[in-house]
Amino acid sequence: MERNDRLIRKKIYKYMLNGVLNTIALQLGNVVDAIIVGNLIGSIGNAVISTASPYIYTLQAITILLGSGGALSIAVLLGKREISTAGKVMGACIYAITLYSLFFAFLSPILVPSFVRYTGVQGQLSILLGDYIQVFSLGIPFISFVIGMAYYIGVDNHPALASRIYIVANAANLVLDYILVRYTSLGIKGAALSTALGYIIAGIIFIPQYFKSKNRMVTPSFRIHHILEVKSELFNTIKSGFPNLLYLILTVIGISTINKNIVQSIGNDYYMAYAVTSNTQNIVQMFLNGISSVIASVAGVLYGEKDYFRIRVVLSRTVKTALLVSVAIMAIFIAVPQAIAAMYGFNNQAVLPELLVGLRFFALGFCFLSLNAISQNYYRTIGRISLSMLSSTMQLLVLKVPLIILGLRTWGFRGIFIAIIFSELLSFVILNVVRIILQMKAIIPQKGFMTLPENSEERICDISVTGSDVAAVMVSEKIIDYCVKEDIPVSKGNMLGLASEEMISNISKYGYPKGKEKNIDICLSRKEEKLYLRIRDDGIPFDPTLYTGDENNEISGLKLLKKLAIKISYIRVLDLNNTIFEIEV
Repeated sequence: MERNDRLIRKKIYKYMLNGVLNTIALQLGNVVDAIIVGNLIGSIGNAVISTASPYIYTLQAITILLGSGGALSIAVLLGKREISTAGKVMGACIYAITLYSLFFAFLSPILVPSFVRYTGVQGQLSILLGDYIQVFSLGIPFISFVIGMAYYIGVDNHPALASRIYIVANAANLVLDYILVRYTSLGIKGAALSTALGYIIAGIIFIPQYFKSKNRMVTPSFRIHHILEVKSELFNTIKSGFPNLLYLILTVIGISTINKNIVQSIGNDYYMAYAVTSNTQNIVQMFLNGISSVIASVAGVLYGEKDYFRIRVVLSRTVKTALLVSVAIMAIFIAVPQAIAAMYGFNNQAVLPELLVGLRFFALGFCFLSLNAISQNYYRTIGRISLSMLSSTMQLLVLKVPLIILGLRTWGFRGIFIAIIFSELLSFVILNVVRIILQMKAIIPQKGFMTLPENSEERICDISVTGSDVAAVMVSEKIIDYCVKEDIPVSKGNMLGLASEEMISNISKYGYPKGKEKNIDICLSRKEEKLYLRIRDDGIPFDPTLYTGDENNEISGLKLLKKLAIKISYIRVLDLNNTIFEIEV
């Protein structure tokens, strides 16, 4: 009868599954490109994909910034019931993503040769690198638009549709990769072209479905004056997405610096071996980023509602799942590193034994990698941006680059992976030491890793039920008791109790298909001279503010609450009905 996590738990795993599918599909293009090119063109092709990654990340920078930041802002705004504002934020983000990608596509004839010269690669490797990046640059406007829309579609009640976009885009990419690389004269250009074509196909199929959906809450606004009206929200969007952008920037700097040092210190053969481990990290991050993405999708909405209890549930289950997956992947890397090397077409027998040892060392850092990824996503979601950026900076640049260079010069090739383990571990330790110091100085007032208040600012009556008639009666009793403790007039308390009982009964009776499990959360809170009754369920969509039944035949619990309330707000978010009744004391 007390509050529990049953309703949110179902959403955690639904969004987590879709998040994993999204990131698998999103990053599968990089993995597939590396595998197919490595096997069809050879190790030099795999090295091209790895060397190109800093430039590709730069092309995707604005999409990461405004995709992740915009999705989080939209989630929080939906939690606050500010649907119109969410539409203006979405429109502004789509504008910016489109203009940025067109800028890079237009200037690619100048920028691509400059990047190739910067990498320091020579001969055939430099030619292939330029070909690959040039084609990718021309396709980035299409890729960025579809990825950006997928971010927003996923947070607006359509996580499965977002997954389909990524899955179809990369399934098409996989098929076209093989065809264009093997059976045409395009060679490595075909790998880049297939990525753009895959996203174009997926966008044409699925984006119109989103705009036709009745469950869509947000309509993007592209009017300039509307965009200017949400300057503060756009600032918050950039602020929310900046940790992810910083992560990308630091990744670009780190990869570029590390790649040049490896080439200069131990030569091209070992650099191609390192490219295998660099590309395998995409496999790990496909799972870890997907799992941790549930924090922004679900906890972002809960943070907007100040539902701290269920935010703790989201984080706890995310950490447990991520660590379990990390251990499983680590076991595979340790047990069969030769299969990983073979998957990328690496067959340099002189270097292969060193690569196998390196892959085993590399795997030992996966658990710390997952904890750092979760920390960055979580602190970004709850507005602790400085902690999120600190984690990214420590993990990717301040510790990783110097330690890898030191390890490389001290122990050679193996030293790279020893350094990676320590950089992940020390990043997590330093983050938590800084957090504790800030909490001791009251800069961050809450205790513990989650840095959340123990309860909401208001005194609350928070209940979770399964919708039975017995549970509905018990809800009524709990609400009446709460009203007595809060000195609410007896008549009003009794009316609230009766209305809540009938609402629970009617949601259970009419809101669910036969045989489906029923989960309903009820929260009554007081803030100054107002009561807020929130009812959340995972039944069929039902907006009480639009209910047009005959007043004499209207659902009695809803009828009574409408008379009591001075304001009613409804939103369908996380694929849940969320209704708040605002009542004067």
